[in-house]
Amino acid sequence: MDTHGFWQEEIRSFPHGCHFCALWVMRREGFEATSPLRLLHHWSRGRSESGSDLDPPLGAVLKSLDQDREALSFPGPRAALWVEPIRPDGRAEGALALWFEADEPWREGVFLWGQRVAGRLGPVLGQWESAEHGSLLISDRTQLQLFETDSPRRTGTRVHARKGILLPRPLTIPGLPGAVGVSQEMQALGRTVVDLAASRANILLKGESGTGKEVVAAAIHAASPRSGAPFVGQNCAALPESLFESELFGHRAGAFTGARGDKQGLLASADKGTFFLDEIGDMPLALQIKLLRVMQERRVRRIGELQSHPVDIRFIAASHKDLTAEIAAGRFRLDLYYRLKVVCLEIPPLRQRPEDIPHLLAFFLRKQGRISGRMAVTETALTALQSWRWPGNVRELENEVQRILALYPGEDLIRLRHLSAEIRSPQSDDIRAEDLGILRNLQQAGAMLEQYLIRKALAVTGGRKARAARRLGLSRQGLYKKIARYGMADLIGESGSRGG
Repeated sequence: MDTHGFWQEEIRSFPHGCHFCALWVMRREGFEATSPLRLLHHWSRGRSESGSDLDPPLGAVLKSLDQDREALSFPGPRAALWVEPIRPDGRAEGALALWFEADEPWREGVFLWGQRVAGRLGPVLGQWESAEHGSLLISDRTQLQLFETDSPRRTGTRVHARKGILLPRPLTIPGLPGAVGVSQEMQALGRTVVDLAASRANILLKGESGTGKEVVAAAIHAASPRSGAPFVGQNCAALPESLFESELFGHRAGAFTGARGDKQGLLASADKGTFFLDEIGDMPLALQIKLLRVMQERRVRRIGELQSHPVDIRFIAASHKDLTAEIAAGRFRLDLYYRLKVVCLEIPPLRQRPEDIPHLLAFFLRKQGRISGRMAVTETALTALQSWRWPGNVRELENEVQRILALYPGEDLIRLRHLSAEIRSPQSDDIRAEDLGILRNLQQAGAMLEQYLIRKALAVTGGRKARAARRLGLSRQGLYKKIARYGMADLIGESGSRGG
């Protein structure tokens, strides 16, 4: 495997919400304990406030290789170092060292990412011949000092307000003006929007309610050659069926009772531009046939009029419903579905991109007139926000921000107690023993079993995580990794975890 390609592939999955992280990959040049180390790769994400670089943690790597075990250490009050041996042939031949801030809110995500990278490094370890910025050969072990006992040059830690995490400056997603975030999913969506904007193809947007389908549709229009023409949107669920045809197609005066004057329909007003049909799954079946004719013939005829008029419209439709199920139930036309679904874009729900939540939080605070740079959030509150499933997605988060500002107008630190009850104390999706007997795919069944056993171990030990970890055959940190992986925020209290 090409080492450059390997690294480019792995770095795409790095937790984008992480503030700062430094990584070293080292290989032992020989099988003896006295063999020197070669630095193969050094990478860092973000920048410290001091701007200083870290020295490679040589002593910690040698200690981990000698003992052939992973090690977590805290060389300073705000610094954490994790070293994982790499075993291509069953013996420790190299190591991955990961440095990050001890109070980094994304430390669990960094741990999981580092574990996966270390597990995949074995096949490429022997092919990696030099560090990215030159090869460094270490041969005199007597000159090394252990990282754990001797503080190296360290990066600065973000200034926290009242022990809170300062909210970031909200970053706009390239290609999606009006959308905020740093997640890989939204970054990829922004790139796709830019690629599609120049085409004439109709687009179907799929996504849950509140994910921002209209924002994506408007971004496609704004980046297209049609940007100088109108962008017209209509929510199909918001119109009564009796008015639907008149609103879309328009009417002549006297065409029906109450039609006192001529009316231009929304379709005609979108000529040369883009027409966005939100919640198209709620469009009446009879009107679906007429819309299909407009898309096929590119002509619109008003109610009460004999003559049709040519229109040049690009259609973007959106639905939170499963349109294939609607087709099977006879509520949506298959031919219209394929006319709309020339290109299909899936907008990820907020629960799948929790790293966007701090940026969205800052954006909505700024939108409400608060200076987001002065606002902070406690780690437990941020954990709860990032663990909540957000059935209403981004719209629900905006409502939560408005609620917090209304109830706590003078606060500049968002605490766990400020959040809504359902977010603060979510009803845990307890998995019962009988649930484990249902036939599922192995990945889902394994995840359910782990969650069930973690909750059972904590119940048996009275919530003491150290004891629960021992019962499960895990390290304390290993238990925390799994709690973070499964988003079990109800197991982490405001006052911190209990010892044991």
